[in-house]
Amino acid sequence: MNYRTISSVFAIAAASLLWSGCSTIVNSHRQKEPMMEAYVKGDDAVVLEIIGDKLQSTSGTGDELMWVLEAGSMNFFTRNYPASLDYFRKAEDLINEYDERALVSMRDSGSEVVMAVTNLNALPYRGFCRDRIALSFYKALAYLGEDNEEAFRAQLRRLREAQKKVMEDYQKFFEAEQKAVNQAREKDPELAKSLDESGEKSLTDNVDNQEFADCLKKTREVANRGYGDFLNPAAIFLSGLGSLREGYYDNAVIDLRRLYEAMPANPTARQYYVTAMQKAGNRIPPELKDVKPFEFPLESDCVYVIFSNGRGAAFKQVAIYLPVMTAWPVCEYYPAPYSNFQVKAGDGTYQSAVLADMDGILSQEYDQRLTAMIVRIVISTTIKEAAHYAGSYAAASQDPLAGVIVFIGGLIYKIPFNTADTRSWEILPKEFQLTQFPMPQDHKITIIPDGNETLKKEITIPEQYRSAIIYVHTPSKDVFSVNVLGFKSK
Repeated sequence: MNYRTISSVFAIAAASLLWSGCSTIVNSHRQKEPMMEAYVKGDDAVVLEIIGDKLQSTSGTGDELMWVLEAGSMNFFTRNYPASLDYFRKAEDLINEYDERALVSMRDSGSEVVMAVTNLNALPYRGFCRDRIALSFYKALAYLGEDNEEAFRAQLRRLREAQKKVMEDYQKFFEAEQKAVNQAREKDPELAKSLDESGEKSLTDNVDNQEFADCLKKTREVANRGYGDFLNPAAIFLSGLGSLREGYYDNAVIDLRRLYEAMPANPTARQYYVTAMQKAGNRIPPELKDVKPFEFPLESDCVYVIFSNGRGAAFKQVAIYLPVMTAWPVCEYYPAPYSNFQVKAGDGTYQSAVLADMDGILSQEYDQRLTAMIVRIVISTTIKEAAHYAGSYAAASQDPLAGVIVFIGGLIYKIPFNTADTRSWEILPKEFQLTQFPMPQDHKITIIPDGNETLKKEITIPEQYRSAIIYVHTPSKDVFSVNVLGFKSK
């Protein structure tokens, strides 16, 4: 009896590891600590080496998409645009594979079974809404890095569709997730009813869960800076810029109206919207009549500086008590290295403004998914606890020693699988900031972080570029790298 039980436990554990990724036992955020430490120090070679190793070990597992996304963004930052594009195409293939599955496919059903005896890491990482838009955003810029303006424009058209499609795709995702939640409810209807009545409150009111309660409060504060409907203003801006450059002013008005509606108090969003309406010959609404359009053409002979400021939010693991202890993912935030940036170009000095709060976007999505997460994790944990004690009791009724062995074996089994799903795309910025100005005659600009002249960086834009997007990457004060992405036309 005891050997049979022990063998079953190891068989389940082995199956779960084969089915899922490494994050089933060691949470993703912890795995990435060496990578992110090297990332914020600017040790790109170490980061790429770690990612390369993980791509090999997670190929074909539920963690693969996450590492492919990390590879795509890191290769973009290091200006290896062909590799970046290859990884982003691979990520799109993986996402399409997930989307094309039936809402509850055989493989996903199997993952749900494994999840019941392990944790949510057994399910494939499908990416957040934020991921899908950011992927398309970076892919467009990578094409421009290859001096492929035609592909850049084509990707922007796909970006517009991606923004429309993400809600449809994720509605299907949430429907599938709700089915999984309902399946969990059926396993323990009484507990499910209790969760419906108390739910989150039962967790946050527990004095042992103060860390979770504090983290959730902070997350809700940051989530209020999100934009609704999973919008990413940086992607909307880039799409609108593409329309302006192509002379499709009506399309630009549509894009930049969405930018304005997402952040109506943002002076830059208001100015872009008014400029597009003026170009399209539209009437300026009364609430914007005092907003002056840009005094220089945005569609030609212009420089746009996008500042990728800080390290983006991630998920860390904390312990909560149900009353049994289980692992839980919560948002973790990192300080921005700079508040703002000045750019000197020609005779002018230009100030950056926040374009997109990436922490707010991720926090808002986490908050929306929290209720389903609570139901699935609490019921799964309760069922595993009940099975542990029932199995120990059954074994002990036949052989006391077997009961002890099964009980201890269960404890040993639960320890490594008590792991929160902290998977996310971490090599992303905390925020985007933006400024724009006419192309200087000498093609030289000076960037001054926080107005501190001792930190200034001088950049020369290649002469063949009539317009340019300067992507400034500052995950910390130890890193200041620049991607010069140019347009040879207009």
